Amino acid sequence: MRFHKRPLKENIHLLWQSSMVFVIMALFLLAIHHVVGADTTLGAIGATSLGSSAFLAFVAHDTVMARAPRMIWGYILGIIVGVSASVVVHAFNGCHTEICALTSSYAIGAGIAALVLTVLMNILDCQHPPAIGIAIGVILRGWTLPGLMLVVTFVFLIVFLRKLLRPYLINLL
Repeated sequence: MRFHKRPLKENIHLLWQSSMVFVIMALFLLAIHHVVGADTTLGAIGATSLGSSAFLAFVAHDTVMARAPRMIWGYILGIIVGVSASVVVHAFNGCHTEICALTSSYAIGAGIAALVLTVLMNILDCQHPPAIGIAIGVILRGWTLPGLMLVVTFVFLIVFLRKLLRPYLINLL
């Protein structure tokens, strides 16, 4: 790690572009708690993925992973795979065989979901790594429809703000 010296203009951009990440995260965590009524853990799971996406959108906006279609489709696929795997994991959760005793169905399910989602995102050319976090979070913590809708809403908000602010953003990497 090294300290990166920047000109004053870049430091100003660093502050305001990073503040966009703060705004997205603060609004999401307030909404997940007050609007949806979800607990802190569920909010944290969504926030970790969205925080990574907000970083890409506002700090590394020129990267391939920050493109709007990749973000949107990555999260949609992540939610679909996460919910599907969650249903399967819950179906096997009543398993009482030796194999089930030796493994955690949630850990195996989360790993399989990450594998499936990685393959799907590559096949469909919508790679957005933070979306894997939402799939894993859905399996490990559970999900509610309002919570998932809020995540999708914030993905669209990030995409909209990135498009709106694009002329004023500089690549900070």
